[in-house]
Amino acid sequence: MAAVIGLDVGGSTTRAVRSVDGVVVAEADGASANIAAVGPETAGLRLGEVLAAVGVDEVEAVCAGAAGADSPVTEGIVRDLIAAHVPGARVEVVHDARLILAAADRVTGVALISGTGSVAWGAGPDGRHARAGGWGHLLGDEGSGYQVALDAVRHALHAMDRGEPVDTLTAALVTDCGIAGRELLVDHVYRTADKRYWARRAGVVAELADRGDAAAARIMDDAAAALATLAGQVLDRLGITGPVVVAGGFATHRPALVAAVRRRLPGVAVDVLTAAPVHGAVRLAEQLAAGVAS
Repeated sequence: MAAVIGLDVGGSTTRAVRSVDGVVVAEADGASANIAAVGPETAGLRLGEVLAAVGVDEVEAVCAGAAGADSPVTEGIVRDLIAAHVPGARVEVVHDARLILAAADRVTGVALISGTGSVAWGAGPDGRHARAGGWGHLLGDEGSGYQVALDAVRHALHAMDRGEPVDTLTAALVTDCGIAGRELLVDHVYRTADKRYWARRAGVVAELADRGDAAAARIMDDAAAALATLAGQVLDRLGITGPVVVAGGFATHRPALVAAVRRRLPGVAVDVLTAAPVHGAVRLAEQLAAGVAS
């Protein structure tokens, strides 16, 4: 074994873990180094900060799971930014969904992420990979916290257009947004562009669904159906029967949502990730150091 570093470069934070001979010896958290959000220059500085915090001496390999690493060009930019701080180390950059299976100690299966956004990524026993979703809030992110919140806004606005009274879900959403009434929701959405803000509003919908509110339950049911579809598409393309490992801040804290996904994937093992995804990056870095293809 060797000294390696795993990185989880998310949309809001960057986590680093250093492992020596298979034992974690240092961990650090920093601000997001997502190049799409902060640009390459700031990303490079922030990567340097978390790498320095865990120590880069005698590191043989670094693996980074990066949100938005969807193309060879993006992967190459992030790889070069990391390599500048860890001279001599092997560096690999992968889509952050790949960390999920590795963190669950799985070689094959599907990682299903539902957080601010959503995506499914899988690996088959023959080495093939497949992905579904993950196209961002303008094009998709079905079943994500962001989309659940926006579905609740749409519910409120449609009811207003029909002249219906304010229902429980709309009242809770308006209160959570801190605005005076549902008629202000349109302006509030367009003035508040932060996707994470809206993803946090999804908790209101999930909690009401758990308490039996019909409107909230329909929205959560739609989210479960969308997530099951993403996972099913990857399972079908790879010709595998599972498992599906659920991750992401929205789904992993919503047992009812996971249960609803499980019901829609009969015969498929659906598990919730219990380890931090960054530990998947450590495992991939260990493989990289050993010369094992990931």
